[in-house]
Amino acid sequence: MMRERLTTIVKTTRKRPTLIAALAVLLALLAAMGGYMLAGGGGDQQTDSSGRRILYWYDPMIPDERYPGPGKSSMNMDLIPKYADEGAADGVTVSPSVMQNLGVRLAKVEVRDIAPVVRAVGRVDFDQRLVDEVQTLTPGFVESLAVRAEGEPIGAGRVIAQVYSPELLAAQNEYKALLTSRGPAAASVRSAARSRLLLLGAPSSLVARLQRGGAPQRTYPVVARTSGVVTSIGARPGSQVALGESIVTIQGLSPVLVVADVPEASLGNVRVGQPAEISFPAYPGDVRQGRVDYIFPSLNTESRTAQVRITIPNPGGRLKAGMFANVTLQGAGGMAVVVPSEALIDTGRRQLVIVKRGGSFIPQEVKTGRDYDRWTQIVAGLRPGEEVVASGQFLIDSEASLSGFLSRLESTQAPAPRLITSRGIVTSVDGANRLVTIRHGPIPELGWPAMEMTFQVRQPGMLRGLRRGLRVEFAVNAQPQGDRYVIERIAPDAGT
Repeated sequence: MMRERLTTIVKTTRKRPTLIAALAVLLALLAAMGGYMLAGGGGDQQTDSSGRRILYWYDPMIPDERYPGPGKSSMNMDLIPKYADEGAADGVTVSPSVMQNLGVRLAKVEVRDIAPVVRAVGRVDFDQRLVDEVQTLTPGFVESLAVRAEGEPIGAGRVIAQVYSPELLAAQNEYKALLTSRGPAAASVRSAARSRLLLLGAPSSLVARLQRGGAPQRTYPVVARTSGVVTSIGARPGSQVALGESIVTIQGLSPVLVVADVPEASLGNVRVGQPAEISFPAYPGDVRQGRVDYIFPSLNTESRTAQVRITIPNPGGRLKAGMFANVTLQGAGGMAVVVPSEALIDTGRRQLVIVKRGGSFIPQEVKTGRDYDRWTQIVAGLRPGEEVVASGQFLIDSEASLSGFLSRLESTQAPAPRLITSRGIVTSVDGANRLVTIRHGPIPELGWPAMEMTFQVRQPGMLRGLRRGLRVEFAVNAQPQGDRYVIERIAPDAGT
């Protein structure tokens, strides 16, 4: 319509050259504007191939710089689009492609065992409770000896030596003579002579042989009662042995002891009955399981270490005395909710994480516990399974103007559960139902007197290591869940 009117004006002004030139320029400008409108889709209303409306283009490293279209920023970085639908009332939405380009990494909130782990170096030693002294019960002379050197293996029931004892030979002849005697007191006399033979160390097989009519033996055998290796020889062939003198000493080979040197600073995390994992440099891949059965009462003042003992089986005598061992002692009651330590943001007054909820990222204040390796315990503020930002928090900070959200945390943050701490003694543990019964003192915060009460634990792993009679320190949620009060933390009482 406008072009038709201009054409009419041109026809009526053919005799005015200046006006004609001006109108030609105006027509050219209108044509250019129409082409721009068709090409640009309507000024600043830019959209991508999926139809999402683009507000502007920017560099995430310099969020204050905004550009009308794609290109390079002042830092020579590629610009990315800012979409109109990326805003959120309670957080900020970041597209997956942007997260990948900027290296934003997510991590799940997990439940892990962060009980203290004590690592120590130990050595293998023989169990002195398996030492057996092979002795003679009557004085005599060693006529033959089956073992000649220390370290020789000995099996139970093996004849170690043949001993000639004049006293025992005389007792055999006396008993042999009484076997043929008759009279009212013969039976009692024979019984007394038989008992004397046995008390002098004569084997029962020798007594039975005499009863069958056999002749007295000049020597009698000395037999090993246990299996092991010979650690010392007290008599040689031809030597005289006195009453109670050891002929050989035998050391049993299974089980053996692993004695570990635990640093003084870690003694508070070690107790009798604690599970232990043992590996040996001599046998890579051979890992044994055991439990601490004794903590020695003295401390090495030079190395500041204390010794703990672990008894383990030794089938086939594979473990040798003096071998080195690497010992790992795993604590109990350490199941907790954790996040990677790098996910935490410490503002100085509180600690926060960036949580992904409902497709957007929001700041969440948390209460932390102890650190373990690269994990940090979360006492309150997060639930297992949630996703937190483990790297790239500063990019989301610049994207969402995070400081504005942090200032509103005081008024929007949900209150953390109130935990009440107490001490008591475990009286029973029900692992199948996640229950533990504790006899505790008064708890004024809940209005409870001293009593015995059954609690439920938050995680089944918290019951590991608990036993009847163990003194514990526990934290119970002030608000019951159903008909039970729930224990959020429980561990052996450090003061006992």
